Amino acid sequence: MLRSLSLALPVWIAVFSVCATHVDAQRPTNAGTLKQQAEAAYHKREFSKAIELTNQALVATANDHEALYVRGSSRIELGIEAKDTQMVRDGIADTREAIRFEGNGKPEYYFPYIYGMSHLTELEGKNNHAESALTVADSVLERQDLTGDQRANLHYQRAQAHSQLGKFPEAEADLNKAIQISPSHLASHMLLAEFAAKTGDADSASAAYTRVVQQFPTNPVVFNNRGMFYQSVGRAADAINDFNKAIQLDNQFIPAYINRGYAYLEAGDSVNAEAALNQALNVDPNQSGAISLRATARLNQNKAQEALADYRKVVEMSPKSPLAHADFGFAQFFTGNYQGALNSFNTAISLSNQTRFLFPWKLACEIRLNSVDQPSYQSMLTKPEEKQDWVDKLVLFQFGKLDATNLLKSASASDPSGREAQYCEGYYFIGMELQRRGRVQDAIAYWKQAANRKNPKLSAYRGAVYAIGNANNTTTR
Repeated sequence: MLRSLSLALPVWIAVFSVCATHVDAQRPTNAGTLKQQAEAAYHKREFSKAIELTNQALVATANDHEALYVRGSSRIELGIEAKDTQMVRDGIADTREAIRFEGNGKPEYYFPYIYGMSHLTELEGKNNHAESALTVADSVLERQDLTGDQRANLHYQRAQAHSQLGKFPEAEADLNKAIQISPSHLASHMLLAEFAAKTGDADSASAAYTRVVQQFPTNPVVFNNRGMFYQSVGRAADAINDFNKAIQLDNQFIPAYINRGYAYLEAGDSVNAEAALNQALNVDPNQSGAISLRATARLNQNKAQEALADYRKVVEMSPKSPLAHADFGFAQFFTGNYQGALNSFNTAISLSNQTRFLFPWKLACEIRLNSVDQPSYQSMLTKPEEKQDWVDKLVLFQFGKLDATNLLKSASASDPSGREAQYCEGYYFIGMELQRRGRVQDAIAYWKQAANRKNPKLSAYRGAVYAIGNANNTTTR
Protein backbone atom coordinates (compact mmCIF):
# COMPACT_ATOMS: atom_id res chain seq x y z
CA MET A 1 0.00 0.00 0.00
CA LEU A 2 1.30 3.42 -0.92
CA ARG A 3 1.13 5.10 2.43
CA SER A 4 3.62 7.79 3.18
CA LEU A 5 6.46 6.36 5.16
CA SER A 6 6.27 9.03 7.77
CA LEU A 7 3.46 11.49 7.69
CA ALA A 8 4.11 11.31 11.32
CA LEU A 9 1.59 9.22 13.06
CA PRO A 10 0.79 10.45 16.57
CA VAL A 11 3.86 10.25 18.75
CA TRP A 12 3.58 7.35 21.21
CA ILE A 13 5.39 7.99 24.45
CA ALA A 14 7.53 4.97 25.03
CA VAL A 15 7.30 5.43 28.82
CA PHE A 16 9.65 2.48 29.11
CA SER A 17 11.49 2.65 32.36
CA VAL A 18 15.12 3.02 31.51
CA CYS A 19 16.70 4.00 34.79
CA ALA A 20 19.35 6.21 33.28
CA THR A 21 22.85 5.80 34.53
CA HIS A 22 23.70 8.24 37.26
CA VAL A 23 27.12 9.72 36.73
CA ASP A 24 29.31 9.58 39.78
CA ALA A 25 29.06 12.94 41.51
CA GLN A 26 32.58 12.47 42.86
CA ARG A 27 34.03 12.78 39.34
CA PRO A 28 33.67 16.47 38.42
CA THR A 29 35.35 15.87 35.04
CA ASN A 30 34.31 17.38 31.76
CA ALA A 31 33.16 13.95 30.60
CA GLY A 32 31.12 13.58 33.78
CA THR A 33 29.43 16.93 33.16
CA LEU A 34 28.68 15.99 29.56
CA LYS A 35 27.09 12.72 30.66
CA GLN A 36 24.97 14.46 33.28
CA GLN A 37 23.77 16.92 30.65
CA ALA A 38 23.11 14.07 28.23
CA GLU A 39 21.08 12.19 30.82
CA ALA A 40 19.02 15.31 31.50
CA ALA A 41 18.45 15.79 27.76
CA TYR A 42 17.36 12.16 27.40
CA HIS A 43 14.74 12.52 30.13
CA LYS A 44 13.44 15.63 28.36
CA ARG A 45 13.23 13.52 25.16
CA GLU A 46 15.85 15.76 23.55
CA PHE A 47 17.44 12.72 21.98
CA SER A 48 19.54 14.48 19.35
CA LYS A 49 21.07 16.69 22.04
CA ALA A 50 21.78 13.64 24.22
CA ILE A 51 23.53 11.94 21.31
CA GLU A 52 25.64 15.01 20.59
CA LEU A 53 26.72 15.30 24.24
CA THR A 54 27.59 11.63 24.59
CA ASN A 55 29.54 11.77 21.33
CA GLN A 56 31.72 14.42 22.96
CA ALA A 57 32.17 12.31 26.08
CA LEU A 58 33.13 9.27 24.02
CA VAL A 59 35.87 11.20 22.21
CA ALA A 60 37.76 11.21 25.51
CA THR A 61 36.98 7.59 26.45
CA ALA A 62 35.64 5.36 23.71
CA ASN A 63 34.70 2.55 26.13
CA ASP A 64 32.76 4.74 28.58
CA HIS A 65 29.81 2.43 29.29
CA GLU A 66 27.71 5.20 30.86
CA ALA A 67 27.97 7.39 27.76
CA LEU A 68 27.34 4.40 25.48
CA TYR A 69 24.25 3.49 27.48
CA VAL A 70 22.73 6.97 27.25
CA ARG A 71 23.66 7.32 23.58
CA GLY A 72 22.24 3.89 22.79
CA SER A 73 18.98 4.65 24.59
CA SER A 74 18.69 7.97 22.75
CA ARG A 75 19.45 6.47 19.35
CA ILE A 76 16.84 3.75 19.86
CA GLU A 77 14.17 6.26 20.87
CA LEU A 78 15.04 8.63 18.03
CA GLY A 79 15.17 5.78 15.52
CA ILE A 80 11.75 4.45 16.53
CA GLU A 81 10.30 7.95 16.38
CA ALA A 82 11.69 8.52 12.86
CA LYS A 83 11.24 4.89 11.72
CA ASP A 84 14.95 4.92 10.99
CA THR A 85 16.06 1.29 11.13
CA GLN A 86 19.77 2.07 11.03
CA MET A 87 19.46 4.49 13.92
CA VAL A 88 17.77 1.79 16.01
CA ARG A 89 20.47 -0.70 15.05
CA ASP A 90 23.17 1.80 16.01
CA GLY A 91 21.51 2.26 19.39
CA ILE A 92 21.31 -1.49 19.96
CA ALA A 93 25.02 -1.75 19.11
CA ASP A 94 25.75 0.95 21.69
CA THR A 95 23.80 -0.90 24.40
CA ARG A 96 25.67 -4.13 23.60
CA GLU A 97 28.96 -2.29 24.05
CA ALA A 98 27.73 -0.65 27.26
CA ILE A 99 26.87 -4.09 28.67
CA ARG A 100 30.28 -5.43 27.61
CA PHE A 101 32.33 -2.58 29.05
CA GLU A 102 30.30 -2.30 32.26
CA GLY A 103 31.15 -5.94 32.92
CA ASN A 104 28.89 -6.59 35.91
CA GLY A 105 25.61 -7.17 34.09
CA LYS A 106 23.83 -4.04 35.31
CA PRO A 107 20.12 -4.89 34.76
CA GLU A 108 19.13 -1.42 33.53
CA TYR A 109 21.52 -1.73 30.63
CA TYR A 110 19.40 -4.53 29.17
CA PHE A 111 16.20 -2.46 29.06
CA PRO A 112 16.94 -0.34 25.96
CA TYR A 113 18.50 -3.37 24.24
CA ILE A 114 15.29 -5.42 24.68
CA TYR A 115 13.15 -2.43 23.74
CA GLY A 116 15.16 -1.71 20.61
CA MET A 117 15.18 -5.34 19.48
CA SER A 118 11.41 -5.59 20.00
CA HIS A 119 10.76 -2.54 17.83
CA LEU A 120 13.22 -3.72 15.20
CA THR A 121 10.73 -6.52 14.54
CA GLU A 122 8.10 -3.90 13.72
CA LEU A 123 10.46 -1.85 11.55
CA GLU A 124 11.90 -4.78 9.58
CA GLY A 125 9.07 -7.28 9.77
CA LYS A 126 11.38 -9.97 11.19
CA ASN A 127 10.21 -11.88 14.24
CA ASN A 128 13.68 -13.09 15.12
CA HIS A 129 14.53 -9.69 16.65
CA ALA A 130 11.68 -9.85 19.17
CA GLU A 131 12.45 -13.52 19.80
CA SER A 132 16.03 -12.55 20.65
CA ALA A 133 14.67 -9.86 22.98
CA LEU A 134 12.57 -12.50 24.75
CA THR A 135 15.58 -14.73 25.19
CA VAL A 136 17.57 -11.93 26.80
CA ALA A 137 14.65 -10.88 29.03
CA ASP A 138 14.10 -14.47 30.18
CA SER A 139 17.78 -14.79 31.01
CA VAL A 140 17.94 -11.59 33.06
CA LEU A 141 14.70 -12.42 34.88
CA GLU A 142 16.30 -15.62 36.16
CA ARG A 143 18.72 -13.57 38.25
CA GLN A 144 18.17 -13.51 42.01
CA ASP A 145 19.78 -10.11 42.61
CA LEU A 146 17.11 -7.97 40.93
CA THR A 147 15.27 -5.29 42.86
CA GLY A 148 11.50 -5.11 42.61
CA ASP A 149 11.64 -2.16 40.23
CA GLN A 150 14.17 -3.89 38.01
CA ARG A 151 12.04 -7.03 37.84
CA ALA A 152 8.90 -5.02 37.06
CA ASN A 153 10.69 -3.15 34.29
CA LEU A 154 11.94 -6.41 32.78
CA HIS A 155 8.43 -7.86 32.76
CA TYR A 156 7.31 -4.71 30.97
CA GLN A 157 10.08 -5.03 28.42
CA ARG A 158 9.26 -8.70 27.88
CA ALA A 159 5.63 -7.69 27.32
CA GLN A 160 6.81 -5.37 24.55
CA ALA A 161 8.54 -8.28 22.83
CA HIS A 162 5.48 -10.54 23.23
CA SER A 163 3.33 -7.76 21.79
CA GLN A 164 5.50 -7.41 18.68
CA LEU A 165 5.03 -11.15 18.11
CA GLY A 166 1.25 -10.87 18.51
CA LYS A 167 1.30 -12.83 21.77
CA PHE A 168 -1.11 -10.59 23.64
CA PRO A 169 -2.15 -13.01 26.43
CA GLU A 170 1.53 -13.53 27.33
CA ALA A 171 2.12 -9.77 27.12
CA GLU A 172 -0.83 -9.04 29.40
CA ALA A 173 0.42 -11.63 31.90
CA ASP A 174 3.78 -9.87 32.02
CA LEU A 175 2.16 -6.47 32.47
CA ASN A 176 -0.05 -7.71 35.29
CA LYS A 177 3.02 -9.22 36.92
CA ALA A 178 4.84 -5.89 36.64
CA ILE A 179 1.88 -4.11 38.26
CA GLN A 180 1.71 -6.75 40.99
CA ILE A 181 5.36 -6.08 41.80
CA SER A 182 5.10 -2.30 41.38
CA PRO A 183 1.46 -1.05 41.55
CA SER A 184 2.40 2.40 40.23
CA HIS A 185 4.23 1.09 37.16
CA LEU A 186 2.82 3.62 34.72
CA ALA A 187 4.21 2.04 31.56
CA SER A 188 2.47 -1.26 32.27
CA HIS A 189 -0.84 0.42 33.03
CA MET A 190 -0.60 2.34 29.74
CA LEU A 191 0.30 -0.70 27.67
CA LEU A 192 -2.64 -2.65 29.14
CA ALA A 193 -4.93 0.17 28.02
CA GLU A 194 -3.36 0.05 24.57
CA PHE A 195 -4.05 -3.69 24.40
CA ALA A 196 -7.66 -3.00 25.34
CA ALA A 197 -7.84 -0.61 22.39
CA LYS A 198 -6.40 -3.28 20.06
CA THR A 199 -8.43 -6.23 21.20
CA GLY A 200 -11.65 -4.88 22.69
CA ASP A 201 -14.48 -2.49 21.84
CA ALA A 202 -14.14 1.28 21.97
CA ASP A 203 -16.11 1.65 25.23
CA SER A 204 -13.95 -0.88 27.06
CA ALA A 205 -10.79 0.75 25.78
CA SER A 206 -12.03 4.20 26.78
CA ALA A 207 -12.76 2.90 30.27
CA ALA A 208 -9.26 1.39 30.48
CA TYR A 209 -7.60 4.66 29.55
CA THR A 210 -9.81 6.60 31.94
CA ARG A 211 -8.85 4.28 34.81
CA VAL A 212 -5.21 5.13 34.14
CA VAL A 213 -6.02 8.86 34.07
CA GLN A 214 -7.79 8.53 37.41
CA GLN A 215 -4.83 6.69 38.91
CA PHE A 216 -2.23 9.16 37.58
CA PRO A 217 -4.14 12.48 37.36
CA THR A 218 -1.06 14.70 37.36
CA ASN A 219 0.94 12.83 34.72
CA PRO A 220 0.88 14.37 31.23
CA VAL A 221 1.67 11.02 29.58
CA VAL A 222 -1.69 9.50 30.50
CA PHE A 223 -3.64 12.40 29.02
CA ASN A 224 -1.47 12.37 25.91
CA ASN A 225 -2.04 8.67 25.34
CA ARG A 226 -5.76 8.79 26.05
CA GLY A 227 -5.93 11.67 23.60
CA MET A 228 -4.27 9.49 21.00
CA PHE A 229 -6.87 6.80 21.60
CA TYR A 230 -9.71 9.33 21.30
CA GLN A 231 -8.21 10.55 18.06
CA SER A 232 -8.02 7.00 16.69
CA VAL A 233 -11.77 6.52 17.21
CA GLY A 234 -12.78 9.86 15.71
CA ARG A 235 -13.30 11.83 18.93
CA ALA A 236 -11.17 14.77 17.79
CA ALA A 237 -12.51 17.34 20.28
CA ASP A 238 -11.90 15.00 23.24
CA ALA A 239 -8.42 14.26 21.89
CA ILE A 240 -7.49 17.92 21.66
CA ASN A 241 -8.84 18.52 25.18
CA ASP A 242 -6.58 15.77 26.49
CA PHE A 243 -3.55 17.12 24.63
CA ASN A 244 -4.29 20.56 26.07
CA LYS A 245 -4.47 19.04 29.56
CA ALA A 246 -1.12 17.31 29.06
CA ILE A 247 0.44 20.62 28.03
CA GLN A 248 -1.19 22.36 31.00
CA LEU A 249 0.46 19.80 33.30
CA ASP A 250 3.84 20.16 31.59
CA ASN A 251 4.38 23.03 29.18
CA GLN A 252 7.59 21.37 27.94
CA PHE A 253 5.84 18.11 27.00
CA ILE A 254 6.62 18.02 23.29
CA PRO A 255 4.62 14.89 22.28
CA ALA A 256 1.34 16.49 23.32
CA TYR A 257 2.14 19.60 21.27
CA ILE A 258 2.90 17.45 18.23
CA ASN A 259 -0.16 15.26 18.73
CA ARG A 260 -2.37 18.32 19.03
CA GLY A 261 -1.01 19.57 15.72
CA TYR A 262 -1.61 16.20 14.13
CA ALA A 263 -5.17 16.12 15.48
CA TYR A 264 -5.92 19.45 13.81
CA LEU A 265 -4.28 18.22 10.62
CA GLU A 266 -6.33 15.02 10.59
CA ALA A 267 -9.48 17.07 11.16
CA GLY A 268 -8.67 19.12 8.05
CA ASP A 269 -7.79 22.29 9.95
CA SER A 270 -4.35 23.01 8.53
CA VAL A 271 -4.28 26.60 9.81
CA ASN A 272 -4.61 25.57 13.46
CA ALA A 273 -2.34 22.60 12.79
CA GLU A 274 0.45 24.89 11.64
CA ALA A 275 -0.07 27.17 14.64
CA ALA A 276 0.01 24.22 17.05
CA LEU A 277 3.17 22.82 15.45
CA ASN A 278 4.81 26.24 15.60
CA GLN A 279 4.18 26.11 19.37
CA ALA A 280 5.86 22.70 19.52
CA LEU A 281 8.87 24.05 17.65
CA ASN A 282 9.05 27.06 19.95
CA VAL A 283 9.66 24.57 22.76
CA ASP A 284 12.11 22.47 20.75
CA PRO A 285 13.19 23.75 17.30
CA ASN A 286 14.84 20.41 16.46
CA GLN A 287 11.76 18.18 16.59
CA SER A 288 11.83 16.60 13.14
CA GLY A 289 8.37 15.09 13.59
CA ALA A 290 6.88 18.52 14.22
CA ILE A 291 8.74 20.01 11.25
CA SER A 292 7.48 17.24 8.94
CA LEU A 293 3.89 17.69 10.08
CA ARG A 294 4.15 21.46 9.74
CA ALA A 295 5.38 20.93 6.19
CA THR A 296 2.21 19.00 5.43
CA ALA A 297 0.02 21.66 7.03
CA ARG A 298 1.77 24.30 4.94
CA LEU A 299 1.47 22.25 1.76
CA ASN A 300 -2.27 21.91 2.38
CA GLN A 301 -2.46 25.71 2.50
CA ASN A 302 -0.52 26.03 -0.78
CA LYS A 303 2.53 27.39 1.03
CA ALA A 304 4.66 25.27 -1.26
CA GLN A 305 8.07 26.88 -0.75
CA GLU A 306 7.74 26.93 3.04
CA ALA A 307 6.61 23.30 3.00
CA LEU A 308 9.52 22.23 0.82
CA ALA A 309 11.93 24.05 3.11
CA ASP A 310 10.55 22.11 6.07
CA TYR A 311 10.78 18.75 4.30
CA ARG A 312 14.33 19.58 3.18
CA LYS A 313 15.31 20.39 6.75
CA VAL A 314 14.01 17.01 7.95
CA VAL A 315 16.17 15.31 5.31
CA GLU A 316 19.18 17.30 6.48
CA MET A 317 18.48 16.28 10.08
CA SER A 318 17.99 12.58 9.21
CA PRO A 319 19.94 11.92 6.00
CA LYS A 320 19.79 8.15 6.45
CA SER A 321 16.05 8.03 7.01
CA PRO A 322 14.10 6.65 4.03
CA LEU A 323 10.99 8.24 5.50
CA ALA A 324 12.44 11.72 5.33
CA HIS A 325 13.53 11.31 1.70
CA ALA A 326 10.18 9.80 0.70
CA ASP A 327 8.15 12.63 2.23
CA PHE A 328 10.41 15.21 0.58
CA GLY A 329 9.91 13.33 -2.68
CA PHE A 330 6.13 13.42 -2.37
CA ALA A 331 6.18 17.18 -1.83
CA GLN A 332 8.51 17.65 -4.81
CA PHE A 333 6.21 15.50 -6.93
CA PHE A 334 3.10 17.41 -5.91
CA THR A 335 4.76 20.71 -6.80
CA GLY A 336 5.95 19.49 -10.20
CA ASN A 337 9.66 18.99 -9.48
CA TYR A 338 9.77 15.51 -10.96
CA GLN A 339 13.55 15.24 -11.21
CA GLY A 340 13.95 16.21 -7.57
CA ALA A 341 11.19 13.79 -6.58
CA LEU A 342 12.81 10.99 -8.56
CA ASN A 343 16.13 11.61 -6.83
CA SER A 344 14.42 11.53 -3.42
CA PHE A 345 12.48 8.34 -4.17
CA ASN A 346 15.60 6.61 -5.48
CA THR A 347 17.47 7.58 -2.33
CA ALA A 348 14.66 6.26 -0.11
CA ILE A 349 14.58 3.00 -2.09
CA SER A 350 18.34 2.60 -1.75
CA LEU A 351 18.14 3.08 2.02
CA SER A 352 15.46 0.50 2.78
CA ASN A 353 13.99 -2.68 1.32
CA GLN A 354 10.66 -1.67 2.85
CA THR A 355 10.02 1.00 0.21
CA ARG A 356 8.59 -1.05 -2.65
CA PHE A 357 5.43 1.03 -2.52
CA LEU A 358 7.43 3.96 -3.91
CA PHE A 359 7.86 2.34 -7.33
CA PRO A 360 4.59 3.72 -8.81
CA TRP A 361 5.71 7.21 -7.74
CA LYS A 362 9.16 6.65 -9.18
CA LEU A 363 7.58 5.53 -12.45
CA ALA A 364 5.27 8.55 -12.51
CA CYS A 365 8.32 10.81 -12.26
CA GLU A 366 10.16 8.95 -15.03
CA ILE A 367 7.17 9.08 -17.38
CA ARG A 368 6.99 12.83 -16.96
CA LEU A 369 10.75 13.10 -17.55
CA ASN A 370 10.63 10.78 -20.59
CA SER A 371 13.29 8.57 -18.99
CA VAL A 372 11.65 5.35 -17.84
CA ASP A 373 14.02 2.89 -16.17
CA GLN A 374 12.36 -0.13 -17.80
CA PRO A 375 14.45 -2.85 -16.04
CA SER A 376 13.23 -1.63 -12.64
CA TYR A 377 9.69 -2.73 -13.48
CA GLN A 378 10.35 -5.86 -15.52
CA SER A 379 9.40 -8.26 -12.73
CA MET A 380 6.11 -6.42 -12.22
CA LEU A 381 5.30 -6.38 -15.93
CA THR A 382 5.87 -10.12 -16.29
CA LYS A 383 4.33 -11.28 -13.00
CA PRO A 384 1.35 -13.68 -13.38
CA GLU A 385 -1.95 -11.93 -12.71
CA GLU A 386 -2.80 -14.11 -9.72
CA LYS A 387 0.39 -12.96 -8.00
CA GLN A 388 0.01 -9.23 -8.70
CA ASP A 389 -0.52 -6.92 -5.75
CA TRP A 390 -1.70 -3.32 -5.58
CA VAL A 391 1.75 -1.88 -6.29
CA ASP A 392 1.94 -4.03 -9.43
CA LYS A 393 -1.50 -2.81 -10.53
CA LEU A 394 -0.53 0.86 -10.25
CA VAL A 395 2.62 0.21 -12.28
CA LEU A 396 0.66 -1.71 -14.93
CA PHE A 397 -1.87 1.11 -15.15
CA GLN A 398 0.82 3.68 -15.84
CA PHE A 399 2.33 1.45 -18.53
CA GLY A 400 -1.09 1.30 -20.20
CA LYS A 401 -1.54 -2.41 -19.50
CA LEU A 402 -4.52 -1.89 -17.21
CA ASP A 403 -7.35 0.59 -17.72
CA ALA A 404 -8.84 2.87 -15.07
CA THR A 405 -11.95 0.76 -14.53
CA ASN A 406 -10.00 -2.42 -13.92
CA LEU A 407 -7.48 -0.61 -11.75
CA LEU A 408 -10.26 0.41 -9.36
CA LYS A 409 -11.74 -3.08 -9.49
CA SER A 410 -8.34 -4.39 -8.38
CA ALA A 411 -8.63 -2.76 -4.93
CA SER A 412 -8.59 -5.87 -2.79
CA ALA A 413 -7.35 -5.03 0.68
CA SER A 414 -9.01 -7.32 3.20
CA ASP A 415 -10.06 -4.54 5.58
CA PRO A 416 -12.41 -1.68 4.64
CA SER A 417 -9.93 1.06 5.56
CA GLY A 418 -7.29 -0.59 3.39
CA ARG A 419 -9.66 -0.75 0.42
CA GLU A 420 -10.55 2.91 0.87
CA ALA A 421 -6.85 3.74 0.86
CA GLN A 422 -6.39 1.83 -2.38
CA TYR A 423 -9.37 3.60 -3.93
CA CYS A 424 -7.84 6.93 -2.89
CA GLU A 425 -4.57 6.00 -4.54
CA GLY A 426 -6.31 4.66 -7.61
CA TYR A 427 -8.37 7.81 -8.13
CA TYR A 428 -5.30 9.98 -7.57
CA PHE A 429 -3.15 8.16 -10.14
CA ILE A 430 -5.98 8.12 -12.67
CA GLY A 431 -6.35 11.87 -12.17
CA MET A 432 -2.62 12.37 -12.63
CA GLU A 433 -2.68 10.44 -15.90
CA LEU A 434 -5.64 12.47 -17.17
CA GLN A 435 -3.90 15.69 -16.18
CA ARG A 436 -0.78 14.56 -18.03
CA ARG A 437 -2.91 14.13 -21.16
CA GLY A 438 -4.33 17.63 -20.85
CA ARG A 439 -7.76 16.58 -19.51
CA VAL A 440 -7.58 18.77 -16.42
CA GLN A 441 -11.32 18.93 -15.67
CA ASP A 442 -11.63 15.14 -15.84
CA ALA A 443 -8.56 14.90 -13.62
CA ILE A 444 -10.16 17.17 -11.03
CA ALA A 445 -13.20 14.89 -10.84
CA TYR A 446 -10.97 11.94 -9.98
CA TRP A 447 -8.87 13.94 -7.51
CA LYS A 448 -12.08 14.91 -5.73
CA GLN A 449 -12.95 11.23 -5.43
CA ALA A 450 -9.53 10.67 -3.88
CA ALA A 451 -9.92 13.63 -1.52
CA ASN A 452 -13.28 12.28 -0.34
CA ARG A 453 -11.35 9.40 1.25
CA LYS A 454 -10.10 11.59 4.06
CA ASN A 455 -6.80 10.12 5.17
CA PRO A 456 -4.02 12.64 5.93
CA LYS A 457 -1.55 9.80 6.48
CA LEU A 458 -1.88 8.82 2.83
CA SER A 459 0.41 10.48 0.32
CA ALA A 460 -2.16 10.18 -2.47
CA TYR A 461 -4.75 11.98 -0.35
CA ARG A 462 -2.37 14.85 0.31
CA GLY A 463 -1.47 14.94 -3.36
CA ALA A 464 -5.13 15.10 -4.36
CA VAL A 465 -5.84 17.96 -1.96
CA TYR A 466 -2.87 19.89 -3.32
CA ALA A 467 -3.76 19.13 -6.96
CA ILE A 468 -7.35 20.36 -6.53
CA GLY A 469 -6.16 23.58 -4.96
CA ASN A 470 -3.71 24.18 -7.78
CA ALA A 471 -5.64 22.77 -10.73
CA ASN A 472 -5.75 26.04 -12.61
CA ASN A 473 -1.98 26.37 -12.38
CA THR A 474 -1.10 22.85 -13.51
CA THR A 475 0.64 22.17 -16.78
CA THR A 476 0.64 18.98 -18.74
CA ARG A 477 3.71 16.82 -18.70
